[in-house]
Amino acid sequence: MRKIFLSLFLVLIPFLQFIVAQEVVTMLQCQEWAVAQSSANVQKELNAELLKVKLNDVSSHLYPKLEINGRISYQSDVPQLPDSFYEDYNLDKLSRDHYGVTLDFEQVVFDGLKSVYARKYEKMMNMTEINKLDLTINDLKEQVLAIYMNLLILDKQLVLLQNVEKTISEQLEQLKTLYKEGVVHGNTVSELELQALKIEQQSSELISTKKTLVASLSIITGRDLSNVIFEVPSDPIIDHNSESLRLEFNIFETSKKGLDFQRKMYVFNSLPSISIYATGGYGRPSYNIFQNQFKWFYQVGVNFKVPLISWAKTVGIGDIVMLQRQILQSQEFDFRTLNAMKIKEKSNEIMKLENLLSLDEKITQKYAEITATYKIQLMNGTITAYDYIKQQNDELQSLINKEMHNMQLLKAKFEMLALQGRL
Repeated sequence: MRKIFLSLFLVLIPFLQFIVAQEVVTMLQCQEWAVAQSSANVQKELNAELLKVKLNDVSSHLYPKLEINGRISYQSDVPQLPDSFYEDYNLDKLSRDHYGVTLDFEQVVFDGLKSVYARKYEKMMNMTEINKLDLTINDLKEQVLAIYMNLLILDKQLVLLQNVEKTISEQLEQLKTLYKEGVVHGNTVSELELQALKIEQQSSELISTKKTLVASLSIITGRDLSNVIFEVPSDPIIDHNSESLRLEFNIFETSKKGLDFQRKMYVFNSLPSISIYATGGYGRPSYNIFQNQFKWFYQVGVNFKVPLISWAKTVGIGDIVMLQRQILQSQEFDFRTLNAMKIKEKSNEIMKLENLLSLDEKITQKYAEITATYKIQLMNGTITAYDYIKQQNDELQSLINKEMHNMQLLKAKFEMLALQGRL
């Protein structure tokens, strides 16, 4: 007895290994894997770092400026006084060669709010780039969705064909027995064998197509999915009247705000700017040009700038911003209209498929009843194998239609979520 159990265990090991190896994979997992290995996430992280650099750059003029400057020069002439003047007042004549080294300091106190609005503008533009990357991620999710759903449809078709193949195999065994007993003709067996070969051929084509789709999904996700079971996702809840939350609307809104900030930045260029400065150095001549000697010197003060408004340029920038805003509004209107049309079309498609499925249930039930009757008639020899095969094909097609409509409905619902920006 122990030897029998051991032999059975050794025989079952390959099958147990196969069952264990059959990992169940969901559509959500495939989407997460695809997103994780895409460059979009890396680009989002780089954009976050880029924003920090840009924010520091637009505010860099607010940091203190300290620099060393030097000069050596020779000029063709210098201011001259009468010789007696130099003698009477004991003054030095100014040399034509000049030397000097200075340490210069400057600190902006008020920049007319340009840095404040420049930082806000950079943040908005960065958010637009993030939204564009999220759009790329959504496109990737939709691509995974399409492949995944097509795989589920193929799996359903394969299961149906395998069931029909099993039924035909059982019927062939019965017909071969009846043929030996002289109840049915030989061509009946041959026609059923031909039908079995055709179904085997269809199964081979579907398996080949499935391998191609699995290979594509494996490349997108970066995972080996050649030996997994694809789980049918739950039916998503659809609100046909829900407002669209597409990321494109955020991009349009941010772009319009960016244009407004550009206009404001040009206006703020006309505001005054204030800075303090200090400079000190050593050289010849110093600030006192009547002492032609190397001396220490320094100067401190406040710089105050009030730009004069260039009305022509300001008006021109305003016109440009207004025209660009109108272009964006027209593009947003076109996109909103197209998105609404697609949502309406998808809503109609969902309702159509739901109606078809309710009819599919009745149709497949009728075909099953008729096929059961044809099976008995075939065994009794009252109909030909051709009649039975045709009926069986019709039933198979009705089952395939039902499963196709079921998967198409599921796919359409997820596509509706994508169109509404809720995927």
